[in-house]
Amino acid sequence: MPSLTRILRDLLAVYKTLIVLITPLILIVVPTTWNTTEGKCAYGLLLMAIYWVTEALPLAATALLPVLIFPLLGVMKASELSSNYIKESSMFGLGGLMIAIAVEKWNLHKRIALRALLMVGSEPKWLMFGFMLPTWFLSMWVSNTATTAMMIPIVGAVLEEFKLVKKASNADDIKMNEITNGGVKTTEIPVNVYGKSKEDEFNKVNINSYDGENEAAQFYGKKDDKKGDQNTENIPDDNDEGYSRMCKGMSLCVAYAANIGGTGSLSGTGPNLIMQGQADQIFRDYGMQDSGVNFASWMVFALPGSVICVLLAWLWLSFYFLGWRGVVCRRRRDKYNRVQETIRKSYDELGPLSFAEIVILIHFIVLVVLWFFRQPPYIDGWGSLFKTGFVGDSAAALLIVTSLFTFPSERPAILCFRRKNPFPGDNRPRKSVPAILDWPTVEKKFPWGVLLLIGGGYALADACEKSGLSAFIGEQLEVLGSMPPWAMNIVLTLIIAMLTEVTSNSATTTLILPILANLALRLGLNPLYLMFPCVIAASFAFMLPVATPPNAIVFATGHLTVKDMAMAGFLLNFICIGVLALGTNLWGEAYFKFTELPSGFNRTDLNTTRSVING
Repeated sequence: MPSLTRILRDLLAVYKTLIVLITPLILIVVPTTWNTTEGKCAYGLLLMAIYWVTEALPLAATALLPVLIFPLLGVMKASELSSNYIKESSMFGLGGLMIAIAVEKWNLHKRIALRALLMVGSEPKWLMFGFMLPTWFLSMWVSNTATTAMMIPIVGAVLEEFKLVKKASNADDIKMNEITNGGVKTTEIPVNVYGKSKEDEFNKVNINSYDGENEAAQFYGKKDDKKGDQNTENIPDDNDEGYSRMCKGMSLCVAYAANIGGTGSLSGTGPNLIMQGQADQIFRDYGMQDSGVNFASWMVFALPGSVICVLLAWLWLSFYFLGWRGVVCRRRRDKYNRVQETIRKSYDELGPLSFAEIVILIHFIVLVVLWFFRQPPYIDGWGSLFKTGFVGDSAAALLIVTSLFTFPSERPAILCFRRKNPFPGDNRPRKSVPAILDWPTVEKKFPWGVLLLIGGGYALADACEKSGLSAFIGEQLEVLGSMPPWAMNIVLTLIIAMLTEVTSNSATTTLILPILANLALRLGLNPLYLMFPCVIAASFAFMLPVATPPNAIVFATGHLTVKDMAMAGFLLNFICIGVLALGTNLWGEAYFKFTELPSGFNRTDLNTTRSVING
């Protein structure tokens, strides 16, 4: 008879299957005891929440459940739910992600990152800033997961050079200790490296002619093929405290910059698009054109805070991992020449800027200009040339994507005026030049699950709104109305930030945003007052490896422990939430009028959203 331990081990091996099968049976008590439309919707909401938190089903697969659950329970029609999976904001995300794929395909993002590292110098504190700056910027446009995965090998190569620099420094210490106080000018110093005899390695070293770090780095950089008794005394390894802390700081700074960078633009991360779609839906339910959340308005609100957060994150990580001396004291510039040479070598390996990279860069600049000036603050943009509400940010994204599918990846021969024909008189057909972006590449690299997750969020929000569940939960949360609005905002953003440490930020925002919007309306506030900061707070997950993909990637390097990440991320969470609260109540309030209820919302109809829908 099998033992209890074996039975538990076998059950643990299929725990996800058990969760999928048992959870619906346990939750069946909700619609049976609360036999209303709200209760039935709550059943579907709780079921999806458990699947998302436990990841018993893939996130994208769980996002398809509204089309299955809510029609069966009589909450909404399948046709109405299905229409939520492709909206204008979904097409905006589709175009933005395809452009990001083109940037990745031609390594433009790597060129930008390496160029930034060359500009900042090779001191540890400035290299950390050099890692964070391009990671932060690229994560506004490219997937933060892809950006982190691209940066980590560069970080690894730089850290290896730091190890050699440290070895060289130790070699200097060995030789300086041999110099006596009697004024000896020349000392013959035998050095035993990696098991080789001193005569075979380099005989005698003259202190007067010794080139400190460069020669020592060269000596210690040599490896003996023999695996004998290697003398590694005074040779730093990964257990060296200073080097270990540097590895931790350099790795974490990339993940944190990627998370913060995703908040800076509307296309930065999935929760941003989920928030835009849900906000537009709520405003349209009340007869208004849209919520006013677009690329330009998002940057007006989020970009200043994102800049401040990444700078404060750099200062905090520098002090925490490098110490105050590493931040305040100035190092010799020539000490880390090896590091700079490694970065220069990686940059040179990319070769000159290719025709494809130039074309993508021009397309990218045009896209940002089109996004920003479609509906810029305080002036009419190019969107005013068309019928109101007909053209959105997705139009610019899809225009650029279409152009990338058309533009050749090599300079057309007809434009190469200086190039002579190597085969005069040869009329053979030339080889077809591929476009900058091709469908097989998009099909392979596109994160299709993101679109389903965004669409599932819209469908779930629509069901909660039309069933009255959001209104019911918002009514229960009216107790928070006794707090000042700014204090309530801080409490909610802290709760969201802590929740996303253990759950998907997309899933968390999908579940919470409709409830927060209804709560804001009941308290006479603009729904964006709670939705905007809470969706940004969902990206401030710095404490655990499972919180975000960038965290998981840097944790996999082996330099970090969970304690390291939790200690560094705990304070940074509060720092970023503080900056977010400041931005919400200063420039956010000045632009969006957060604390004023928009005129389109009729206060007499705020008791329930369903009355507005049916009316």
